[in-house]
Amino acid sequence: MTCLIKVSEFIERVWGEDGTPPTPQTITRMCRRGDLPAEQKGFGQRKIWYVDWSAYIKLTGDDLVDKVLKS
Repeated sequence: MTCLIKVSEFIERVWGEDGTPPTPQTITRMCRRGDLPAEQKGFGQRKIWYVDWSAYIKLTGDDLVDKVLKS
């Protein structure tokens, strides 16, 4: 099951209020590059990135293992 959340919600869930997260632009770039499981929704100039939270919490931190599990 997919649980899509906005980048701002992703930052809040991962780093909380006291953490020092990367900028939203950096998170968006990570989505675009495929470093984070994400989808872009909308049309025209109003496309917004949403992080797939259910896929993100399954990531292990090991790039090879994550690629295999993603398949």
